[in-house]
Amino acid sequence: MSAYLRRRAATYLLVLVAALAINFFLPRAMPGDPLQEMSSSTGNLAVALDEDTILALQRYYGLDRPLSEQFVNYLTALGHVDLGFSISYRAPVSQVVARALPWTLLITFSALLLTFALAILTATSFALGNRNGETALLVPAILLDSMPPFITGSFLLIIFGVKLGWLPISGAFSNFTGPSAGHKLLDIAAHALLPVLSLSCAGFFSAYLLVRNSLTMVKNQPFVHMAYLKGLSEKRIRYHYVLRTALLPVVTFFGLRLARLIGGAMLVEVLFAYPGLGRLTYEAVLACDYPLLQGVFFIFTIWVLLVNLCTDLLYLRLDPRVKEV
Repeated sequence: MSAYLRRRAATYLLVLVAALAINFFLPRAMPGDPLQEMSSSTGNLAVALDEDTILALQRYYGLDRPLSEQFVNYLTALGHVDLGFSISYRAPVSQVVARALPWTLLITFSALLLTFALAILTATSFALGNRNGETALLVPAILLDSMPPFITGSFLLIIFGVKLGWLPISGAFSNFTGPSAGHKLLDIAAHALLPVLSLSCAGFFSAYLLVRNSLTMVKNQPFVHMAYLKGLSEKRIRYHYVLRTALLPVVTFFGLRLARLIGGAMLVEVLFAYPGLGRLTYEAVLACDYPLLQGVFFIFTIWVLLVNLCTDLLYLRLDPRVKEV
């Protein structure tokens, strides 16, 4: 392992320790109590709980113990790969999160791939070719990039879901679809399209600008001129020399964007009633469900650390000079 990777691994370990402490104490800093929320007018119980029942439930869920003891129990459970038991769902947190995680992964990865595919295609065309029509692309891209994803999603929902009725406005799938797998996949794609577009629009301009500027800088480098002097084909120079080198800073931005998409996806999922981790977090906050919030925040933490680790490894692969740092 290089010195670069050792430093990065130590940084990730420190971040993980700090994140675990925040994951535990932050939910408990919120006003309210999970057992009171269960029996309130907005909770999921038909009757109010008396004092003795609340005390018994607190002992059952371990909420009557000191915070220090609860924190130690939380870390011990994590060591045994146990995320706890959800108070509001009355099910293991791992099962609740496992049902929601694939939907979040679907829209975030789809949005990221769509954003960067379009950014690379358009930036390569304009930076290495003719720039006619670039203004017509950038003006709406700048407007969309300046709006939060849930605002863009609101417009898309009203236009394509309510007014035109072309796409579903909520959920991840229809309760009644065709018997074939093809019908089900098309139904899932139709429900995911508006959330994916909402997330993609907010990041396209930044990705486009980064790729275009990077391509513009690289195409004027001496090694590119040398490739032309050697008589290499335009296609080989464009994709093997220019684009490959220009994508080095894009890799870092790609990883940061993937990590940040979680925040945007949370509000977008609430807007479209999409059953991912974002909507799950929203429901856990309303219910003051400490174990569920801890579990979701833990998944978010692991998500960000893994994305950054993969980015470091990929950057190390693309640019061997990093090994010498």
